[in-house]
Amino acid sequence: MLLMQFIWKYIDDLAGKGLSPWVIGQLMFYFSASIIPMVLPLSILLASIMTFGNLGETYEIVAAKAAGVSIWRLFFPLLGVIGLLGLFGFYTSNVLIPKANLKKGALLYDIRQQKPTLLIQSGVFFNGIEGISLRVKDKNSETGEMTDIVIYDQRSGGSKPIIITAEKGKMSLSKDKQFLFFTLYNGNRYEEMDKQQDYEKTYPHTTFSFREEQIIFDLQAFNFSRTDESLFKNHYQMLDIVQLNKGHDSLSNLIQVKLSGLKVSLNSYFHFNDSLRRNIKPIIDTAVKDSLLAHFDRFNQQLLVSAALNHARSARGYVDYAISDVGDTARIRNKFDMEWHRKFTLSVACIIMFFIGAPFGAIIRKGGFGMPLVISVIFYIVYHILSITGEKMVKTDTATAFSGMWVAILILTPIGILLTYLASTDSSLFDKASWKSAFMRLIFWVKRK
Repeated sequence: MLLMQFIWKYIDDLAGKGLSPWVIGQLMFYFSASIIPMVLPLSILLASIMTFGNLGETYEIVAAKAAGVSIWRLFFPLLGVIGLLGLFGFYTSNVLIPKANLKKGALLYDIRQQKPTLLIQSGVFFNGIEGISLRVKDKNSETGEMTDIVIYDQRSGGSKPIIITAEKGKMSLSKDKQFLFFTLYNGNRYEEMDKQQDYEKTYPHTTFSFREEQIIFDLQAFNFSRTDESLFKNHYQMLDIVQLNKGHDSLSNLIQVKLSGLKVSLNSYFHFNDSLRRNIKPIIDTAVKDSLLAHFDRFNQQLLVSAALNHARSARGYVDYAISDVGDTARIRNKFDMEWHRKFTLSVACIIMFFIGAPFGAIIRKGGFGMPLVISVIFYIVYHILSITGEKMVKTDTATAFSGMWVAILILTPIGILLTYLASTDSSLFDKASWKSAFMRLIFWVKRK
């Protein structure tokens, strides 16, 4: 299902590009690494609920407790497995996903740049060849012969296209498949000589008829080539922990440089001219209580006020730009911090999901795919919504990277602790008989009152 989501998301980029199954398979393989953080916690949650639900449904947990084996002893062997899965999650987040994102990003870029192949359809204008727009009325898929052909050729760079019509034609490739030969039969060619001087006065043009004409198209632009992956390697989603730390430090230093530059630049807006200082100093000493503008005539007062306002507006504009620039850099740094914390949240989420699923399965005592699947999906939806909300808050700079990325873990951890406690104390929290008995006692108490 998740792979199908990927296909539909990028269907516009994949359709009509003439990609081989190998390239599409590579793209799906690289994408499969990025869905591990979505699949692994859900898998652990579902597996733990099903396992201990089956044990509880067949009363094996009851038998174990009767033999003196606590629920913690039952959890202990699986903790090693969950620990290994947590380490695998960290390795996936820190190594596999950055490499897969790098290769997927470069491959997607190449596919987007790849022009469509020659998928010429009957009665539809085809613009897959640069500078060429052509239409055919009918196309024989077996012989490749086309009839009633219209071609608009703008490869010469003129403002007017060369118009070519033909009764029929046929396409063939060169041996090295670098050129396409389009042979036309019984047609006409019309070209306006718009590059000639005084074209607007006489509108010169040429036209001629032909029995056979061959047009050559260069197909080198259609060859699929791979871009150098180093062009994408500095993106925050393609870095490991060490590289993210370096990126964070670099961005922090850049922010400090920008703030320091702001202070230095503002000094030019707030100062006294030396000549003005010399002229007004003795006056200020003799009349401190008077306004500074009162010592100038009306014309100079207006000049001073206008200059001050212009300086203030310039300073404000520069400060607004600097704040926006620093804010953009800070948001980029938040994304680096967010990815740094993401490397650890997957491992911890695996452990938390186990301590939610295992005791929950032991309490509800239901195995199979029915109830466990429903419960695991509900818990995972809550976890996913909290994670997405935290990430949005970090990206909008309304929360720190730690609080945003760990909010789901911090909320689900107490639930895991509570469920583990209830499972270890044989809680009847999900026992229908207990709830019915408590409800009847409540009704009896209300009637007595």
